[in-house]
Amino acid sequence: MCRLLAYTGPNISLYDLILKPEHSLEKQAWQPRELREVKLNADGYGFGWYEQGQARRYRQPIAIWNDENLQDVSRSMKYPLWLAMVRSATPGLGTHADNTQPFRYQQWLFQHNGYILDFPSSARPQIRHLLDHEFEANIHGNTDSEYIFALILHYLKQHNNPRHAIQKTFQTIADIIGPARALLNIMLSDSKQIIATSHAINGLCPSLYYGQSIKDFPAQSQLLASEAFDKDPNWQPVDEHSIIVMQDNKALQQFPL
Repeated sequence: MCRLLAYTGPNISLYDLILKPEHSLEKQAWQPRELREVKLNADGYGFGWYEQGQARRYRQPIAIWNDENLQDVSRSMKYPLWLAMVRSATPGLGTHADNTQPFRYQQWLFQHNGYILDFPSSARPQIRHLLDHEFEANIHGNTDSEYIFALILHYLKQHNNPRHAIQKTFQTIADIIGPARALLNIMLSDSKQIIATSHAINGLCPSLYYGQSIKDFPAQSQLLASEAFDKDPNWQPVDEHSIIVMQDNKALQQFPL
């Protein structure tokens, strides 16, 4: 299980986004409020952004509080779209750079909170068998998250529709795992939009909140986060079993999965 964050709006520093809030992403790493199965997110962290439409990312397979460079770096980086996460590794899926999110392919950035239960035996061989060679070859780690991303890319190539690709991916996973459990909160971006889900198969959906007009954030900014940053009433739970589309200067869209 992990904690996720997405932001779109006016330029904001990474510091103001992930370190400054009362219940920041950094604090959620060591004092989460809504994790059901683990107590810490100490197995890595990362963030992604775009420069002139090009996807960029920074990943460290260490606890976010152990990165001595983050305070200085985060104050100097300002962008209008961010993805960020802190990781709690699923047992058996190691802690190293290749397993640290966000994952990237061309213009796409991706991150996932959840797991596929007993993934190495229950789903990995079947998913790998389905993938186009180019997406299989792009897998460098062994996490369920990276395989989910590869499957989304596989269906994106066929249909060029992110919502459809995500729905098809989740249906494929459900078909593969049968009665087993999968928790599937994801965030996907192509620089123009952020597409996210609140979803689970045979289990409870991980927490996810949407925030607009949040205090101490720029006007017209929008956020998605595994946990609200404070008690501002403008934080609202995202509907379970839904897909969310968040774009700068546009109202949030939600669709049932």
